[in-house]
Amino acid sequence: MFGHRAPRRTPAWPSHPCAIRPLKNDGALSKRDGRVRDKDAGSVNSSAIRATEDDVSCRLVRFGGRGFVLKWPPRRRTFSPPVALTAITSVAALLLVSLSLVLIGCGSSPAGETTTSTAGVTTPAAADTTTTVATDTTTTVATFPVTVVDDNKANVTIKVEPTRIVSTAPSNTELLFALGLGDRVVGVTSLDDYPPEAAKIAKVGDFQINTEAVMALSPDLVIGYAGAEEALKPVQAKGTPVIILNPATVEGIYANIATVGMATGATAKAAELVDSIKAQIKQISDAAAATGQSPKVFYAVDNTLWTCGPGSFVDDLLQLAHATNVAAMRGADSAGVQAYYQFAPEQLVASDPDIILVPNTAYKSADEFTGDARFKSLRAVKEGHVYLINDVVVTRPGPRIGDGLKTLVDIIHPGAL
Repeated sequence: MFGHRAPRRTPAWPSHPCAIRPLKNDGALSKRDGRVRDKDAGSVNSSAIRATEDDVSCRLVRFGGRGFVLKWPPRRRTFSPPVALTAITSVAALLLVSLSLVLIGCGSSPAGETTTSTAGVTTPAAADTTTTVATDTTTTVATFPVTVVDDNKANVTIKVEPTRIVSTAPSNTELLFALGLGDRVVGVTSLDDYPPEAAKIAKVGDFQINTEAVMALSPDLVIGYAGAEEALKPVQAKGTPVIILNPATVEGIYANIATVGMATGATAKAAELVDSIKAQIKQISDAAAATGQSPKVFYAVDNTLWTCGPGSFVDDLLQLAHATNVAAMRGADSAGVQAYYQFAPEQLVASDPDIILVPNTAYKSADEFTGDARFKSLRAVKEGHVYLINDVVVTRPGPRIGDGLKTLVDIIHPGAL
């Protein structure tokens, strides 16, 4: 149940003052259309030429320069040669003045005026203000330090945006990658099998965390899991923030995503991820509900009848799949009913579930279960409703939890999706 990012380097941007540069978003970005509505900066007028800001500007629109246009007066005049020569000279002088203004416009704005970027952020211009263009207008710049509360109810303060993160559980690694932070992850466990990129990252243990291996990586944030606290105490003592995650429900998984998003400066991405998972789960759950059926299901987490009771996120998923979890039924031995506990063979026989789900992490095939003489009288065994299931995607409390629900519904309500 149970993803290093090198410090960001500033690209070698073109030296021209009108070149595109990365924007430091100050939060004033217009979300309506992501573009700026520039204030009129005035115009250069004469009887022979007019160049307004709409025509003469170094403003970039969709990364393309607008250039400038010379607008001639509509009236036509007849000049004698001397007069014509004077007019031509005047026009040339005005043209040079206009071009000078254009070049000035490409540089810093005079003090007291406003410099506007095409990202939709308007800020007072100082003498050394540089106009910039955002490369991603949807990203909110994080502010550090930030303090979060982990699942151990501990207040954890992250002073600067972390760039070297260690994950001590596969679910945490999946979450970091889902938030787009895989390039910041410098350490994972040997159990981390998803995404495939995790295989190339340095290992810091398995079920047991190697404290020295964690510290050798010089992390600036550790995302831990319940049970690893003791091994991570020396890491905390060294001043490295450690966040412990231990979600008990689907809502707890959502909260963990938000917590990690805040701790890493990926708050907006975290909210987007939660919304996506919720939408996926709703669509799948609604399809299951439309069947009008709620068969009794026994979910085994190993080959010794350990199961998931009320208070576990697997029980949450079974409810969302519109199934009746026999391990949460009143008829089960109420003294033993808890989030995770071991069913007795007699309890399983007495509850006689319609469907039995056994994990592919403990069984090679469903036949290993159905061949057990103790269970030959079960309805699920007789009717061929014992199924081998991808246990990892169902029991791993991370961003693929919606896929876990789909796995359940595909078996419990075949054809519903």
